[in-house]
Formats: sequence, C-alpha cells, structure tokens
Amino acid sequence: MANGTIPMPSATAHTTVFDLAPPRNGLGENAFVDSGGEALVPAKRALFSPDRPAKDRFRWGFNPDKDPRVGSLLKWIHEMSNGLATIGLSQFLRTRQRGALFSNADYHASSAVGARVQPAFDWLKLSELQTTLDSTLQSSVTLYDPAYQVVVFVFLLSPSGNSMAVWRRKLNIPEAIRDAQMNHILEVKASLKISYPVYVDE
Repeated sequence: MANGTIPMPSATAHTTVFDLAPPRNGLGENAFVDSGGEALVPAKRALFSPDRPAKDRFRWGFNPDKDPRVGSLLKWIHEMSNGLATIGLSQFLRTRQRGALFSNADYHASSAVGARVQPAFDWLKLSELQTTLDSTLQSSVTLYDPAYQVVVFVFLLSPSGNSMAVWRRKLNIPEAIRDAQMNHILEVKASLKISYPVYVDE
C-alpha cells in the first residue's frame, strides 16, 4: 500500500464477497456478528503502532471499487444500514461513550457449510481511537450526533499489516428506533463532554 494502491487479490487467491441478501433473522441484533475483537487482531500494528506516524498507517480516499472485498462490503452496509445503525446506537447506549463500528474487509465470521458469508463488526470507543493518533478517525467520532447517526469504518490491511486503507460511512438511525430510545439517548448524551481533544503525532 506504500505505492498508493490497494493490494489486489491474485488470480488464485480466495476473495470474500459479502452476500447482499438480508440475514435470515432480519434486522435484529442477532443478524449481525461481533467478532469479539478477533477481526481487529491483525490490524493492531496499523491501528496503534507507536513506531510509525499515523499518516503512514492510515490511507484515506482510495476507490473502494478497486477491490471486490471492499466494494461488496460497502454495498452490504448500505443495504443493511437500518439494522447496523440500530446496533451502533445500542453500543453507544451500552458503553455510554462515543465510538464507531469497524469492519475488516478481509475477515468474515465462521459459519456452517452452505451458510451465507457475513461480515463482522466491532465497536471501538473514542478513548481507544484517540490512541491511534489519526485525526480523521477521531474527528469523525467527536463530531457526529449519536442521537441521529452511527459511524462505520471499513478497512483493508496492507500485506505487511503495517498500514490500512480506510473508508467511512455515516448511517442514519431509523426514526422509530430513535423515538423509542429518546429518553435513554438524551440521558447518555447529557453525560458526554461538550468537546473532546484530538490527539496527533506531529
């Protein structure tokens, strides 16, 4: 990724393309997979390494359609935006902190033979994102209104695992879900800081 391109799979490599059909369980919480941090393990150097500046670890602005793993995952997220936004809201209310959903485009949840391939999503809190020293990640999470939107980041690691290409999507929370949770949302929002520092390595 150092040359400014996303690593493409070879002709013989297995490429995960995510099924756009909704999960069997619909848009409920059980329809989405949390990897429990497993999908983030290969990304630890790219996310948090203190030995390389953030500008060398995070690459923004690549064309997502250049890699079928990324393109199909972003389309899946678009199709499932209402359900994912609901999950993101529940994570915000559970942790009582700003944060974002992350999905590794090269990771999929283990499933039974013949089952649809599904991506996995993990919630990272702002306090964790501040240790990345990447201003875009942090500002994306400090500036959105958690009563109305959920931020989702999709990433694809370089072959070395030292850097990642990242794409951001903001999903609107369905009005009915927001209205049903509004008292709880307002309670949690009242406990948030008015502003948050953004930590960088320059």
